[in-house]
Amino acid sequence: MEEFDVLIAGGGVAGPVAAKFCAAGGLRTLLVEKDRIPREKPCSGIQFPYLEKIIGAPIPRDRLCNNALSKVEILAPDGRVTRCAFPMLNYMRDRFDEWLCLEAESKGAEIRDGCAFEDFSGEDGAYTARLRSGDSVASVKARYIIDATGMRPVIRRKSGGTTGFQKGNSGATLNYYFKAEGKLRPDTLYQVWNIDFNNRMFAWVYNKTLGDGRDYWVAGTGYDKNIQQRQDGFFEFVKRRFELSDVEIVKREAFSSTMSLLADERIWLGEGGLLAAGDAAGLVDLTRGVGMDAAALSGRLAAKAVLRSSSRGTAAVREYAGLMRDLVGQTNRNRAAGIIGFDSNERLQEHLDRSMLRTSLRLAARTLANGLRGPERQIMLP
Repeated sequence: MEEFDVLIAGGGVAGPVAAKFCAAGGLRTLLVEKDRIPREKPCSGIQFPYLEKIIGAPIPRDRLCNNALSKVEILAPDGRVTRCAFPMLNYMRDRFDEWLCLEAESKGAEIRDGCAFEDFSGEDGAYTARLRSGDSVASVKARYIIDATGMRPVIRRKSGGTTGFQKGNSGATLNYYFKAEGKLRPDTLYQVWNIDFNNRMFAWVYNKTLGDGRDYWVAGTGYDKNIQQRQDGFFEFVKRRFELSDVEIVKREAFSSTMSLLADERIWLGEGGLLAAGDAAGLVDLTRGVGMDAAALSGRLAAKAVLRSSSRGTAAVREYAGLMRDLVGQTNRNRAAGIIGFDSNERLQEHLDRSMLRTSLRLAARTLANGLRGPERQIMLP
């Protein structure tokens, strides 16, 4: 039976980042991904420049979309528009996640795609995992296991029970990729704040580059009920607002989750030598509309916790909890301040009126602070 220091399940953002830093620290590291790499991933693929600092490398130009996003346009419920300059990283997750896996391989991690993590047994320091590749089943031993399997986490469901989950979907996201002529600008991320379209955060429109190398627009939203109705209503709004013509939808994508995104117990970091990172840890942050930065940071800190545990003989989860204190605190504060509690656009408008200036100042201050902070102490924006 093969033996590894650390086994990581999930080839998204958190998993490869954790694998990279575990392997760079001298640990024999195996990362398994149930799909073939590159694999399609429904996701915004928008992040802040400090993500490169967290993952420890600049993203190659060929892994980014053709059009860089440098501006944000916010449309409030009362029709007022706020515009600001703000640079963002814009990529499709298949190409980006593949590059992260290559980064991990370059540091010595072993990557197995088409390999599903099915089950595990054992206790702290001595785990046996069952892996499946097609009809082939194999077992490997590992001192540590990191669950980075997303919003339906495999390891967490067994070890952490059903805490943080609910029966039925907690919400869904739906995107339309389309061609059109009109008044949309390819350098701008459009945010439409309106609870008729999205009762979790904002609905969005921006430019992406698909696998054929061509640029398209994507319009999408997220909702906890009637997602198709909300998306179609939003898409009609977009066509009117930006005077679109010759509209042709070329692709639809959707995903849903059973994680209770508002539950107090949503975040679960693990136990013993079992750690959870990224979405599997419950670090999805709908108030900010992003989660890949938190996923990358948690993956890096999970690796640091494992390295500390290995050298000090301490419990990995205890090391991890200490390293994650600031990120967990920020995620919980954002969750408590989410817009899902607003029952009308009037109340949402009042909230935006109160918070817009404060958020802008906080954004500027955090951006300045992040320039001075090390990669493991980055503050998530906004």
